[in-house]
Amino acid sequence: MKALITALVCLLLIGAALGQTTAPPPLKTRPNPPAAETASTESAVPADAPVITIQGLCERPGGGTATPSDCKTVVTRAEFEKIVNAVQPNMPQAAKKQFASRYVTVLMLAEKAHELGLDHGPAFDEELYLSRLQILSKLAAEQVQKEATKVSDTEVADYYKEHAADYKAISFDKLYVPKQKAVESSALKPNDPELQKKREASEAEMKEEADKLRARAAAEEDVTKLQQEAYDFAGLKQKAQSTRMENQRKSGIPPADASIFELKAGDVSQVFTDPAGFMIYKIVEVKDLPVASVHDEIARTLQAQKMKNSFEALQNSAKPDYAEAYFATPAPPTLRNPGETPAQNTPPPGKK
Repeated sequence: MKALITALVCLLLIGAALGQTTAPPPLKTRPNPPAAETASTESAVPADAPVITIQGLCERPGGGTATPSDCKTVVTRAEFEKIVNAVQPNMPQAAKKQFASRYVTVLMLAEKAHELGLDHGPAFDEELYLSRLQILSKLAAEQVQKEATKVSDTEVADYYKEHAADYKAISFDKLYVPKQKAVESSALKPNDPELQKKREASEAEMKEEADKLRARAAAEEDVTKLQQEAYDFAGLKQKAQSTRMENQRKSGIPPADASIFELKAGDVSQVFTDPAGFMIYKIVEVKDLPVASVHDEIARTLQAQKMKNSFEALQNSAKPDYAEAYFATPAPPTLRNPGETPAQNTPPPGKK
């Protein structure tokens, strides 16, 4: 019976811990507590020394209420830490007292359930079965994660070679040209039937100006000076700041503009039409990041890929067949009576 209660306690505590988890566990293992703290705790309290003593808690036969003499439950340090490690490895020392309090509550409830005979019957067996599945799936996922963290330097080097463009850093001057000219708010008339045409004409004019500015940037004119001209042409009362952007990675560039990583120093990009406006890039420097500087980043990427591949392979191997008659999506609600045909739309009087 003690084994049954212990199993139930583990299930309840682990279930609570899983319920509080809202994100996947990190790929890196948690750091161990400071060695000095762990050593002092272990030396002060031997493994077989009691750390929790619960008076009045002991095994009773199901349905019985008699309390044996000297009724108490003693939990040693080794037993308590075994429970802690099953629920949350490397639990901070400051959190163990609160966890111990919850543990005592669960022990008391588990014994009460035993006294009431609630640890027998179909309902208990079903919950125990589902909890076992939950624990097994958690342990399997942790093992998959552990295997995924095994990334060799060779794998990192191969991935670096295959994705070399992702590990370049470029410095460039960026020239931004607004899509529309600034206009006075009083001149805007939402109901103006010509408004859309005016906007299209303004955008075409700004695009033409962007093309001219791009040609001038390619002719080695100062990009900051050209940026100020773009603001002035658009009617913006704004002073141009430095256009230089240093050591930018591909992940920091809008996907539609990512082709600038194919350019070399001195090149000027095409005019990109982005949602924010027209963009022109003049490449100043292109450099490959050393593999050592991105080693950990690549390792994390490979770990995530291994995790994803493992779970996808597992799911694909199942090949489940779902009964459509049971899992079919219900029809949307309707105000029509069963069997009633939809009424045809009839035009109002006087219209055809």
